[in-house]
Amino acid sequence: MDMSGKTTQLEAPRVRYRIAIGVFFFLQGFTFASWAARIPDFKEVFDLNEGQLGTLLLAFPLGQLLGVPLAGYLVERFSSRRTLLSAAFLYPFTLTCLGLIPYLAMPAGGGTMPSWALWVFGIVLFFLGVIANLHNLSVNTQAVGVEKEYGRSIMATFHGLWSLAGFASGLVGSFMASHSIVPFFHYAGVLGFGLLVLLCCHKYTLKQDLASETAKDDKPTFNIFKGMDTFVFLLGFLAFGSMLCEGTMYDWSAIYFDQELGVDKEYIRFGYTACMLAMAAYRFLADGIVNRFGPVVIMRLSGLLTAAGFLAMVLAPSLGGAWALGVATAGSALVGLGVSSVVPVCYGAVSRHKGVVAGRAINAVSTIGFFGFVMGPPIIGHLAQWMGLRWVLVLVALLGLSMLLSAGRLREKTRV
Repeated sequence: MDMSGKTTQLEAPRVRYRIAIGVFFFLQGFTFASWAARIPDFKEVFDLNEGQLGTLLLAFPLGQLLGVPLAGYLVERFSSRRTLLSAAFLYPFTLTCLGLIPYLAMPAGGGTMPSWALWVFGIVLFFLGVIANLHNLSVNTQAVGVEKEYGRSIMATFHGLWSLAGFASGLVGSFMASHSIVPFFHYAGVLGFGLLVLLCCHKYTLKQDLASETAKDDKPTFNIFKGMDTFVFLLGFLAFGSMLCEGTMYDWSAIYFDQELGVDKEYIRFGYTACMLAMAAYRFLADGIVNRFGPVVIMRLSGLLTAAGFLAMVLAPSLGGAWALGVATAGSALVGLGVSSVVPVCYGAVSRHKGVVAGRAINAVSTIGFFGFVMGPPIIGHLAQWMGLRWVLVLVALLGLSMLLSAGRLREKTRV
């Protein structure tokens, strides 16, 4: 027990566990962004056109999706601690293997890459997606346990470190690419960082996962929705809406700025950049808002900001000139603020919900949200072909409003 009489499983000051899990979040974001930063290099070395690259890139989310039941089973069967420590090594190790394939397969003196190399690359990329999901579920399960020890919201800060890692990795990736350092050596450095994280932080991971009294006797299962109730599906819907909006900004904001605003090419990524910066910054503030005003308030605010941001983007082309660019960029930032804290709040709500296994509930919420992230942008593309991208963003804004209206149902079950 701690000095207040509260039962605890910590063997050291809780701040060490918070720092350690935060570092694992940073490692996760850094590893993922390291892969994404070098995609143009792989496109060039394999001599792929846009369609071929798009097909190849499907391997990663396919691995994430098919790895969902495996991740849930392993976390329940062996604990999130063992799964995290394994995944924290395998994630950057598999990334390094990915970089090794073209390095070894390139014919001496240059030339065309053999066809088998691309097949092997796709298979390894698929397993990278599987391991990414193992790391994601296990580190979030650890995070809800640490949050429970604190007795207040700290989840958004963890996700803020993931976002911060993305920026840091982008800078490193740009440096490596500009100095013609091949991805293998870049990724070997990421593996070295991962080994250092394991060496320094493995002692400060929770040995037991959070589970309510009614769920302790539940056996591990590949069915991630077993034992889930309507509240978990509500959290899944909120995560779905948030991640669909986030995926829309990732995949369509630059196209919107180009086609609908008609800005110069150097400005088409202003919206994406504003969204990402706002998202990262707000995640470090969101926990304070949750602790002061409660999760319902921040969820309603998130829905309102998301809807307002997309509507500003919709109205911007009517203004013309610099005003259009400014309003659309500001709207993109509002979307970033809106979506930044939804998923962390949903994960945190799991730790305060009775009757479910935390890891399985996180997996269920994450999976439903992931469908929004992966399937939303392609659906938006088909709808845009039919009704125009501006009108599609109106529909996305309505989804933000639905998140606002659904937030009240969190009130009774998410008191910090």
